[in-house]
Amino acid sequence: MRTQRLPQRAGIYCRLSYAPDGSVEKVERQEADCRALADRLGWGVSERHIFPDNSRSAWQRTRSRPQWDRMLRCIEAGEIDAVIVYHGDRLIRQPFDLETLIGISDSRGMRIASPSGTRDLDSPDDRFILRIEAAQACRESDNISRRVKRAMDARLEAGLTQSGGKRAFGYGVQVGTRTKVVDGVEVEVPVYDMGQQVPEEADILFEAGERVLAGQPQAGVLRWMSTRCTTTEGNPWQNKTLRNLFLAPRNAGLIERDGQLYEAAWDGIFPREMWESLRRYYKAGAELRPHAGRERKYLLSGVGGAQCWNCGGWMRTKPTGGRNRKVSRIYYCNTCLKVGRSVEHTDAYVSGRAIRLLNSPELLGELSARAETPGLADELAALERRRDTVRQQIESLADNPDVDAALALVGLASLEKKIAATRAEIGATAERRLLGRMAGITPEEWEATPISIRATTVRILFGVIILPTQRRGPGFDTNAIRVVRARTDTPPAAGGG
Repeated sequence: MRTQRLPQRAGIYCRLSYAPDGSVEKVERQEADCRALADRLGWGVSERHIFPDNSRSAWQRTRSRPQWDRMLRCIEAGEIDAVIVYHGDRLIRQPFDLETLIGISDSRGMRIASPSGTRDLDSPDDRFILRIEAAQACRESDNISRRVKRAMDARLEAGLTQSGGKRAFGYGVQVGTRTKVVDGVEVEVPVYDMGQQVPEEADILFEAGERVLAGQPQAGVLRWMSTRCTTTEGNPWQNKTLRNLFLAPRNAGLIERDGQLYEAAWDGIFPREMWESLRRYYKAGAELRPHAGRERKYLLSGVGGAQCWNCGGWMRTKPTGGRNRKVSRIYYCNTCLKVGRSVEHTDAYVSGRAIRLLNSPELLGELSARAETPGLADELAALERRRDTVRQQIESLADNPDVDAALALVGLASLEKKIAATRAEIGATAERRLLGRMAGITPEEWEATPISIRATTVRILFGVIILPTQRRGPGFDTNAIRVVRARTDTPPAAGGG
């Protein structure tokens, strides 16, 4: 009978499938138990070859296990001659993994030890038993997966998601407490009803969404939110945090699963149309906001502000004056250099025109005559799906001889036109919503409104053109400021700015 040599360089593999808090405590306990087993067996442990895979699944074949891969490389390089694992299912839960391990360990005398026994990968009998154990582990994983999926389906049918987790901003009214052990000490932690909105937080998040769609840069919205509250964990607001809240289906009363949206059992903070607008805002590069970068400082500067009468360029600002004159700022055209006007007086004149119009029965009549069209977001999603299908048919014409290429191209052009018109209508809806908020505003309230929202309001109401003045002497020539009234009962032209 052949006597096996005791391993001299055994590696230890530890794995914990789920550690939501990033804890390594259970992995460390597995390592301690493996070291104790090595002492009992008389195996030498290589301190350089400890392989802890924390919060890694072995059931999903597509899931990466970095330390498992490193262990296989070490076996192939001959750096270790055995593996110690807390239990066989910590090492292998798929027959594919076992066959990979056997293939790499072939004829190397590799041994595997766990509290349930020791196996020799060169032994046909031991390989047979390991394959049975791997098949049983795989079946148990499949059974667990099926039960979990059925439970998730049942919750989805009821409009619910998985329970537990951190409280989401805008939701979670405290309904009690429960006892939790933290570091060996019992503490009372709150229990929340995640389906109930927290009115104060929901109002802040809704207004933040309106501000972004109205044109206020996200940096300005974050500063405003920071004056009102913190996140649910007491942290200051960050760009990524706010963006995630805007894009979360939960906040529109929806559940997303496998790329599909389902109605939830709770009410959304955002109407569906508004949520879709926020998604497109981030996806299409500020489609509804002309200034995606720096905080706006002046009412009519840059793209979407005032235009030069001579060349049509957008006006910019610069300081003017000198040693003997008061330094002020002017709007000027840096393309033709032929037009310039005082920022202070131009803003005051245009703001006065905007306030008068926002308080006029004419504007209120236009807003009330153009009611919002429900279902635009669903219509747009359906059109985009049809467009994608037609594109795929065109790209694979060789595989679809029954598809008429000319008709497909005509259909694609028609769909693109309808998509552009629907997006414009959604944009017009957001703009009318902003005008509805601004209607009846007083001069004092106008000045207290962020300048980016005032600039967007002016852009919706007017086209501002600055002409060369014909008047000499002191005073501001209002005839050199042409304010072209825009209608609010039609969608804006594509492109805009």
